This record gives sequence, structure tokens and C-alpha cells, in this order.
Amino acid sequence: MKKFNPDDFTNAPRQLQKSRLINASKHKIWPIVADHKGMASWMPMIKHVDLVKQGVHKDWGDGCERHCQFGPDLLEEKIVFWDEPNGYAYQISDMHLVKNHLGYISLESKGDGTQITWTQYFKPNGNFVKQIISKHIMMPFIMSRALANLERKVLSNFNKREPFSKIASLLVLIFFSI
Repeated sequence: MKKFNPDDFTNAPRQLQKSRLINASKHKIWPIVADHKGMASWMPMIKHVDLVKQGVHKDWGDGCERHCQFGPDLLEEKIVFWDEPNGYAYQISDMHLVKNHLGYISLESKGDGTQITWTQYFKPNGNFVKQIISKHIMMPFIMSRALANLERKVLSNFNKREPFSKIASLLVLIFFSI
């Protein structure tokens, strides 16, 4: 298991962290989490993911670059840390929501299950309203929904994410237009 140190990749503070205990081994969860193109089946707002640059050892591993269609935005992401089956970290190029972003998804065995933890490091970007909405409403909601969808996918082998409610979708659209 490689040691992850966020300071190696960003100087931004930890802003958000969400965890979920899933009643499955990390060897069952890892192939789903590591399948970037499959993210669209459990990650809210992700329509598709494309490999832009292959990684050092594997297409989707360390050093790869991906584009994620997130609602109306195209997120340009780079995998900066890859430790199969324990987790990976990615950076999002600066965007209107955040700057100096680093996301880290880790899997840790806990008894018969796996604790999956998603941590976000970033500096808020934009006006005060955008900062409050992104840090305290939108991003925590998306992270919680994603982990719940991931759990359902792992436990039931479903291929569809739970859709956003109409109100949540409306809030996201309003947020992107601010």
C-alpha cells in the first residue's frame, strides 16, 4: 500500500470528506471505482468519461488524463496517484467552482466490508454565493449521492444511478448559470 500525501499535489486545504461503509470486499468495489468510463452509471451529473492520455502503466492508471462531462461543464482531470486496490487521486484543472483541486478516493477493509472515503481539497472560486453553494450544498450532495449509488451498484449489480430529483437538478442548473 502506497502512502498518499495530499501536500505532494496541492496546497489547498481539505474542504470536504464523505465516507460510506459498504458490505463488500474492496476487491469487489475497486473494479467499479477504477472503471472511469463506468462512472456515469453511479456518479451524479457525469454523462460520459473519455480517456485523453494514457497512464504510465495502464490506460486508466497513474498519469492518465480524462475528460468528464459534468452537467454543462467539461472537467479536465489527471490521475496523479494510483494504488490498486486501495485508492486513487485526481486533479481537476481550475474551473469556475474551484481552483487547486485534488480529489482522493480511498478504500479500506473494515471487517467484512470496505470503508470508502472521498476527500476533496480545493480553494473556492467565484463569488460568495457560488462558494457557499458549492462547498456546503452542491458538492456534499453530489458526493453523498455518488457513494450511495456506488453502494447500490456494488450490492445489486445495477447499471443505473439514482436520478437527481427535479429540485436538485434545477438547483444545479441555476448554480452553473450564476
